Amino acid sequence: MGVGPLTGVKIIDLTQFESGTVCTETLAWMGAEVWKVERPLTGELGRHSVVKPDIDTYGFAILNMNKKSITCNLKSPEGVQLIYKLLSKADVIVENMGPGSIERLGLGYEKCREINNKIIFASIKGFSKTSPYADYPAFDPIATHTGGFVALTGTPEMPMKAGVSVADSGTGIACAMSICAALHQKAVQGIGQRIDIAMQDFIIGLCRSSWEPYYNTGEPPRRVGNGMPLEDVAPAGTYPCKPFGLNDYVHIYCSRAPGSKNFDDLCRIIGRLDLLADDRFATPQSRFIYRDILDDIITQWTSQRTKYEAMDTLAKADIPAGAVLDIGDITNDPHYMAEGMIIEVDHPQLGKLKVPGFAPRMSENKIEYTSSPELGGGNEEVYHDILGLTDDELTELRIKRVI
Repeated sequence: MGVGPLTGVKIIDLTQFESGTVCTETLAWMGAEVWKVERPLTGELGRHSVVKPDIDTYGFAILNMNKKSITCNLKSPEGVQLIYKLLSKADVIVENMGPGSIERLGLGYEKCREINNKIIFASIKGFSKTSPYADYPAFDPIATHTGGFVALTGTPEMPMKAGVSVADSGTGIACAMSICAALHQKAVQGIGQRIDIAMQDFIIGLCRSSWEPYYNTGEPPRRVGNGMPLEDVAPAGTYPCKPFGLNDYVHIYCSRAPGSKNFDDLCRIIGRLDLLADDRFATPQSRFIYRDILDDIITQWTSQRTKYEAMDTLAKADIPAGAVLDIGDITNDPHYMAEGMIIEVDHPQLGKLKVPGFAPRMSENKIEYTSSPELGGGNEEVYHDILGLTDDELTELRIKRVI
């Protein structure tokens, strides 16, 4: 395994699906040893699909790299006792079960702290413990809808959820950050602590810049599609490019900042310096009023170029522009492999996979990426080598289907 800032930290992972698994995978990529606890025989629910029930899903493989899988029936007394024993060896325990589930299993914070008073106990939920919605079920779209994100996204006529699991993955990363801070506090002050993070709360925090227009106008911010939410300015849009496929677009934004030459440069690049003498396009605000005319002119230019050509030409002239890159574009661009943002792992069932790696670049974090673990692949190492259980004890636990 690689060597990183969390090397030596041991984590009990009681998570599944996305928010929790992203948290623990992030910690594993920083060097922590993560023991992913799964159901005997079946494993995490996210491992399997209806179509191919005996093969790990791509989603599971992507979200559970660099971990060790141990099986444990948490609904059996013997299984809970195994976790109690592991707690004395662990630094962190992470869970994202439904409201009240971890307590019903006998693994709530108070019990874990009783066993290990320096444990860092991290809990991810849909809503905070004191929320009127605390007992409501929650998945990513519920959090983004109730956290203000969806109200800000889409067209003026229709709110729209994000295309990525921003609440799930975002909350998981924020939880990992909090765990790192708690580990530092533990090292300095010698204390453990409880970390509670709700997906709704994370999304509310993510929307913080939207409070500015709220206070400026006294109204909730409007949805502006691909425009700029803080002020009605133009150009600020996404324009079609050849060969006019599903994602053949480029986004162009000319800054509204005083003294910006973005619009002047854009007019020069597209061969329309005459627009600079037109009063309709004199300011970012007036350009917004006549944006349909302006957008048609810009579209005539972008339609003669690919999204890459348009982005390169504009960006090299210091005009903010970004091609709409889809997952296929990113996966198959050798640049991302070369810089380590896309990495390749060899999964025992799924073969070679190109998947996203760890975004932060840390000079002293030496990641050796490994594929997601086979179910129970870490049982021998964790239960035998770390807890000291004998072969006979392990055999008995297997017979009883505790592991």
